[in-house]
Amino acid sequence: MRSRIYQRALPLVPVAAWALCLAGCSSASDAAVQSAPTAGTGGSNASAGTTSIFGGSTAITSAGNGGNTGGAGAAGRGGSSNPSIAGSNTGGALDNGGASNQAGSGASAGANAGAGAGGANATAGASATAGAAGATVLPALSVYIAGDSTVSDYTLDPQDPKSQAGWGQMLAPNYDNKVKISNKAVGGRTARRFIQEGSLGAILKLIQAGDYLLVQFGTNDSNTSAKYTFDGTEYPYFADAQTDFKTYLQQYIDGALEKKAIPVLVTPPPRNSAYCNGPRSLGNYGQAMLELGKAKNVSVVDLGLETHAHLAALCPKPTTAAQEGFFKINADQTIDGTHFQENGARTMAGFVADGVDEAKLGLSAYRKH
Repeated sequence: MRSRIYQRALPLVPVAAWALCLAGCSSASDAAVQSAPTAGTGGSNASAGTTSIFGGSTAITSAGNGGNTGGAGAAGRGGSSNPSIAGSNTGGALDNGGASNQAGSGASAGANAGAGAGGANATAGASATAGAAGATVLPALSVYIAGDSTVSDYTLDPQDPKSQAGWGQMLAPNYDNKVKISNKAVGGRTARRFIQEGSLGAILKLIQAGDYLLVQFGTNDSNTSAKYTFDGTEYPYFADAQTDFKTYLQQYIDGALEKKAIPVLVTPPPRNSAYCNGPRSLGNYGQAMLELGKAKNVSVVDLGLETHAHLAALCPKPTTAAQEGFFKINADQTIDGTHFQENGARTMAGFVADGVDEAKLGLSAYRKH
């Protein structure tokens, strides 16, 4: 992905891999030697050396026939001794649950896993549990989205694949069911108006530590002529990208951090002028987000850059409703210049998930591939 990402959040949890476990090895040249707890039966005379492959460091483990360590048999899953994102299981050497595994956060992997000779609470020879040994157990979390009409939810017509959609409503399929997407985006909103109307405040009342707040504005903030009325006072939609816009975005960042949540700025997608090597509209608002993210050490997903690259490569530019497969088709069959149909929204949601991956945010551990 070509997007520029500035990272603040947790690193991506190490990827678990299948490993092979060889019983009876007496030594390994580069192995890390670990002393397993004395527990279970036969722990004193066991020399079940286990060799992990792909998932972590190679290790010789002195493990018994039962107790808290996995005995000889099939290998588990895990990594090195790095802790999981949940702060629960550590992968340890891959010895049917890992000699160093600590079960936590409701995890059964590690403590309960172990095929072959042992493993706490494991049935000897039950090789079916081997693959789960040391597996990371991720906690449930929520992703809140603040944004405008290019992000918000719409009612899709199952008979019309070109129904209007926002990328926020298409984000959930990219993640497993432990991730709850709460799309709070509202059409016609600017970064300031979303705050004034209490929408940001409503999110901050709900968001919990470890949750994410994705923030995308700029589409309406760039409008130099439109105005709206709030509490009897008229306000311009326009916010200068380098000054007021950054000031409003800072309130989203501060609010999330105060709740120990993770803010992520998302640059606005361009208009349909981007087709066939066209210009990137709203690029100045995207640049402002990148600058603010760098200055405040906050992750930025450059959706605008990715979407522009995607559209710029499509030539010739679609000119009819039949040809158009990304932007919304209006009632009069003209092509909308700003909003998206289902395919376009789904494509952009994929770009957002890719950007989260590239930023190495902890949310990436929940990604479906």
